[in-house]
Amino acid sequence: MFAAKDFSKRPKFYALIEFPYPSGEGLHVGHPRSYTAMDIIARKRRMEGYNVLYPIGFDSFGLPTENYAIKTGRPPAEITKENIATFTKQLKMLGFSFDWSRAVTTSDPSYYKWTQWLFLQFFKHGLAYKKKMAINWCPKDKIGLANEEVVDGACERCGTPVEKREKEQWMLAITKYADKLLEGLKEVDYIERAKVQQENWIGRKEGINIEYQVIGSDKKIVCFTTRPDTNFGATFVVLGPEYPFALELSTPEYKKEVKAYIEGAKKTAEAERLVEGREKTGVFTGAYCVNNLNGEKMPIWISDYVLGYVGTGAVVGVPGHDIRDFEFAKKFKIQIKRVVVGSDGDTLEITKSEQVQEEKGTMINSGFLDGMDIHAATKKIMDYLEEKGWGKRVVNYKLRDWVFSRQRYWGEPIPLVFCEACKGKKQKVLLIHGFEGSAESNWFPWMKQELEKQGFEVFLPTLPNSSHPKFEEWMAALEPIAKRFGEDDIIVGHSLGGRSALHLLSRLKKRIGHVYLIAPAVWAKPLNWNEVKKDPNWEGSDVDTFHMFHDHAVSWEDAGQYANSKTVIFSPDDPFIPTQDHSTIPQGWCINVFSGSYGHFDRPEYPELLELVAVSKSSGWIPLPEDQLPLTLPEVEKHQPTDTGESPLAAMTEWVKTKCPQCGGEARRETDTMPNWAGSSWYFLRYCDPHNDKEFTAMDKLKYWMGGGGSDHVTHARDMVTKSCGGGVDWYNGGMEHTVLHLLYSRFWNQFLYDIGLVPTREPYKKRTSHGLILAEDGEKMSKSRGNVVNPNEIVEKYGADVLRVYEMFMGPFDQAVPWSTKSIAGVQRFLEKVWQLASRLDQNKQIPQSKQLERLVHKTTKKVTEDIEAMKFNTAIAVMMTLMNELSSQSTVHPSTKAELGTGLRSTQYETLLQLLHPFAPHMTEELWERLHNPSQPPLNLRRGDVGLLCQQPWPKWNPELVKDEEIELVIQVNGRVRDRVSAPADISHDQAEVLAFQNKKAAKWFHGKEVKDVVFVKGKLINIVTAN
Repeated sequence: MFAAKDFSKRPKFYALIEFPYPSGEGLHVGHPRSYTAMDIIARKRRMEGYNVLYPIGFDSFGLPTENYAIKTGRPPAEITKENIATFTKQLKMLGFSFDWSRAVTTSDPSYYKWTQWLFLQFFKHGLAYKKKMAINWCPKDKIGLANEEVVDGACERCGTPVEKREKEQWMLAITKYADKLLEGLKEVDYIERAKVQQENWIGRKEGINIEYQVIGSDKKIVCFTTRPDTNFGATFVVLGPEYPFALELSTPEYKKEVKAYIEGAKKTAEAERLVEGREKTGVFTGAYCVNNLNGEKMPIWISDYVLGYVGTGAVVGVPGHDIRDFEFAKKFKIQIKRVVVGSDGDTLEITKSEQVQEEKGTMINSGFLDGMDIHAATKKIMDYLEEKGWGKRVVNYKLRDWVFSRQRYWGEPIPLVFCEACKGKKQKVLLIHGFEGSAESNWFPWMKQELEKQGFEVFLPTLPNSSHPKFEEWMAALEPIAKRFGEDDIIVGHSLGGRSALHLLSRLKKRIGHVYLIAPAVWAKPLNWNEVKKDPNWEGSDVDTFHMFHDHAVSWEDAGQYANSKTVIFSPDDPFIPTQDHSTIPQGWCINVFSGSYGHFDRPEYPELLELVAVSKSSGWIPLPEDQLPLTLPEVEKHQPTDTGESPLAAMTEWVKTKCPQCGGEARRETDTMPNWAGSSWYFLRYCDPHNDKEFTAMDKLKYWMGGGGSDHVTHARDMVTKSCGGGVDWYNGGMEHTVLHLLYSRFWNQFLYDIGLVPTREPYKKRTSHGLILAEDGEKMSKSRGNVVNPNEIVEKYGADVLRVYEMFMGPFDQAVPWSTKSIAGVQRFLEKVWQLASRLDQNKQIPQSKQLERLVHKTTKKVTEDIEAMKFNTAIAVMMTLMNELSSQSTVHPSTKAELGTGLRSTQYETLLQLLHPFAPHMTEELWERLHNPSQPPLNLRRGDVGLLCQQPWPKWNPELVKDEEIELVIQVNGRVRDRVSAPADISHDQAEVLAFQNKKAAKWFHGKEVKDVVFVKGKLINIVTAN
């Protein structure tokens, strides 16, 4: 009944909830709040004529199940299966209108096959990498944690204080998407709190990296600052304990003390180090660097209030204008300089924290900046530092790359193997210049030199007659080189060189590792060559020869099948290749539009291009071929994590040892598994096509459900939707606690998949709302450990599912936390019982005079409930239905002595409207009542005989705009803005009529009688104000 139909001609509506983790305890009464809310919206949309997708699934990998498996000795898969059965029974018991035919389970190999496949797309495009780094480590769960999983210095899941450990971890480069994630927030309808949380977590800051030369050393310390205007007041530099050469630059007499401090600081939890007001600690290194602006020496200190793994790991101390620097300088008796005067005009020596000016003021003691406002001074000093070569403008982010591996068993196996032989193999890079270019033009010689420094073997031929290029000549020069390339090698083509790279792939028909096309000369639409000749950008060029070269057709699809990863790079201000020309590039190609002014990429250096290419350097990790997916979890005897930090899989020697899919040599599998966030980062996409075993989701179904509707078959994602506001899940409700976890992660995954053409919309969710928690009766969060969990099974058994559903929607504003109260359920139960009893009192006399007042109330209630559901004001929607029900009940009359029913004066249509409005909230009872009203076999309630269908199939009630208007209003009468009376008046009263009413009002008259009336202000439907002269 609730199964969604792909490609229906009805408008589609995709409603989504955060799918549950199937714990052993089952649901508690807090879980259904979100599910019921979206069920109400989904049911209403169906009655409004929409084709609704409201799916369900289970986020079934994770630590609780694994910990229970360790405790009981049972396999996690077996436990998970039982838990899902319990959850399914409970969800069905509560009557949620899920499309169960689309249910997914993240721990099912048929699902995580595609989680693994998607991970490999990140890997092939250089966004998944392994790195040794200081990570958050939970000593209880024995896993690494992402920053987002650490709350107040403790593990988000178990509450254990987090430690820092050096460990190799798989990372996803979410920081590459920081700006895109921020930009996307402008296009979506999220509650403001969610947007602000994500903006703050990403933490974009524009500033400058300033270099300070270490005296007596060839080393330089780079410090990021957003306030370089205060740099004339810099008096010291502080390094974080993790800074790469903190110990190395220490002088002999201080080295022992520095070493001890560093070791102690690394054991201190990050949250403790950053506590506001905590007493500063530190150690002097004995070394100094130079402040370039004034030539003065600045001592170099080490302190744990600076995190050596964040930003550059070093800060410059300006104690006069930063409170943390002030506290540090005061403790260690470091010089404090004033370089800003605030609005108080204080120019005295800074000795107290209240004197520290941080946000506004005028520059003093700062040379050429003196007298300037701090904002103007900031721009001027940045220009000066860049001009001198002492600094460079940069953008920094609070966001860190995502720790994406766990040293546990119950998670998706990472589908990579490590091959020592492939790691030692030297990769080849072919650089192909463009029209009128050479090996010495643009950025090519610089790129060649930089790549060779990193160990690549680089081929950079100057192609023949580049100003008058002939297709076969270029192919003849390039093919002998490219024939030597293999599955780990790289081709980079610029402009016409990009087009040539595509031809090479198609002609050679052999697999290449990575292809990068920079502003490739492949236009979406045929060029008008006569117009090209007139274009001043082409002046002096041999357009005819270029035209002949261009006439050799090229196929993105054919060429793309021979590259493991493929990236196309555009600039929005390219005079030759319009950015919109990526619209016909098929899925699988990663589109990267550089923000800023890059033109046709013809400058001598592009560090951004180098970084993109360099990430393809082989680390020895080789992806499994698609036909070997899914890589399934082997059965293990012990699921305990190891103190060494290795996964239990590391003990499975036969499983770990394998063959390299690239060279056939000895290799070993990765034994870490993915985090529990992996499967939930894309589940909303799988719901669109859950049984597809050929691809993660078919594009035509993605377009229908995610791309704004329509059923036309499409091949390319970029033919559809280019802005998130035009597509995505229509309405997604979830918890605020997931704003910087699941919500951020899934947006990142979707944006990446959009860039490689696999999904039709950049943003995954059009609308995101959130709900408040249902707390225990004592106001605490429900948890098994506190013993305050309320089981919904018990509530349903005693009161029924509809009572529970309506109560959870009525107990308070949906977006606010509210304590559970079993006693309060009785009021909701009485309401539903009255609705039930009212059915037996309907009058079958069709000649009953129509009550105009009651008819107006029915229409007003319809309007209010309709609007309140859309605003998620479920409690007020229920309240007005209670009012309507009471009014309907009051229509009945009884004999004063016998109490016999004399008649209700109530039409069945009015009662039916109440049932339609109440149905999304209480579907079981209202459907039963509807059946009784309309089924001929259910006398005496069959007031309208004949099969009219189920209640859930009826249209949503409409209201008459004329009948929702009030006949009378309360008109406020004011004199000189002060209320003097309130009177009843017709709702459509005019200015003149209201004026007559006001001047005749005895209470108001004594306040204006005998005075000159200067004006009469009338606000229709609200008030009239008589203004008199004093």
